[in-house]
Amino acid sequence: MANSLADKSFLALKPQVAAATPILPALFAPLVSVNIPLDPAFSASRAMKGISWESDDLLKGKRTIKGDIEIWADPDNLAHLVNMVCVKTSTAGDAASGYTHIFDPGEGKSYSLDIPRSTYAQRLYGWRGTKLSFSFEDNKMKAKITGEALGQFYAVSLAVALTGAGMTSAVFKTDYDLRPADGLVIGDTIIVGGVEVILTSVNANGTTVGFASTAVTSAVGDPVYLKAQTPSFTALQEPLYFGNTLVGTGADSAAADTAAATRAAATMCEEITAEYDTGLQAHPGSGYTGPGVLLNGVRTGAVNLTRLFTDPQQYQKWIENVKQAITIIATGRYIKTDLSTSEKLTIKINKVKLMTNDEPLEVGQYIMDKQAYKMLYDPTDGDALTITIVNRTAGTVY
Repeated sequence: MANSLADKSFLALKPQVAAATPILPALFAPLVSVNIPLDPAFSASRAMKGISWESDDLLKGKRTIKGDIEIWADPDNLAHLVNMVCVKTSTAGDAASGYTHIFDPGEGKSYSLDIPRSTYAQRLYGWRGTKLSFSFEDNKMKAKITGEALGQFYAVSLAVALTGAGMTSAVFKTDYDLRPADGLVIGDTIIVGGVEVILTSVNANGTTVGFASTAVTSAVGDPVYLKAQTPSFTALQEPLYFGNTLVGTGADSAAADTAAATRAAATMCEEITAEYDTGLQAHPGSGYTGPGVLLNGVRTGAVNLTRLFTDPQQYQKWIENVKQAITIIATGRYIKTDLSTSEKLTIKINKVKLMTNDEPLEVGQYIMDKQAYKMLYDPTDGDALTITIVNRTAGTVY
């Protein structure tokens, strides 16, 4: 029996060159949680057939594959999640001093993902992020990406029996999808008739796969699965910590940067969360059971801070609708020839305004400014958000 312990899973991922063209995801990241279900949108067939039941069958609707991925935010893997919602504008540096990757709002990269379930895997392709959020749990930074995929391969049915020695191809049933092999690539290992075979081809019609001659016996209707890869984690990965994170607020971005640069000038915060939403929209395309393309919509963002009350200044800024800027800097432990070359995440938000500024009173508790900021575009700076990551991963990966 397969070991179905969830802790044995992981995430395999890699950015694609073209959104609709899957690739073998050969980079590996540890997971906290993942839930990306397929929804075939089945509904009752409401045709009148002389019966008093609602239906005698279910019909397929518009397929969606969307959900959430959570990881502890180590700088190397975090950059992949940022790459799904932003566009990387530059990379500089080297292995000794760290690679500095700069991301700005734009069309994020499409990814191929493998999510192992026991010895099997769910392959997603054309995956793009719509919402990226940062939070802290027990001192550790957690990153959560919500997104959607163009398609997947997980399990399909055999359409033509395999009869033993000399088998070199498998044809899949098209009852659910007219292109059931979409998502598979050369080099994948599938399990058919209990036998593992490595793919040497996937035909252009998305119905048939080829492999080297093998003795496989399997009947029509038997399941075909994608085998999970064996992960290879090449570097020690550790999340960013709340204790190494500074928050700077100021009248503009330069002032916020200055405040976040030192512990003495930074804002003392008890809780920090940030969220960026691309407004991703799924658009149908001819020949697709699911979306044909995923495109950014209207971008939004939010920051929430909880900090000790010192004076009514933040209330004044809220009621007067005053512009502020926020810079968040989280420093990591690797690279570290000195602090200027440590691993680092910098989130620069050029313009925010307070949506709410609560100062609750509770017996035995200190008074807090509980602040919810709206992220806004700044016409003066011509920018809204910049995310910079210094890590050990060369820029060719993102």
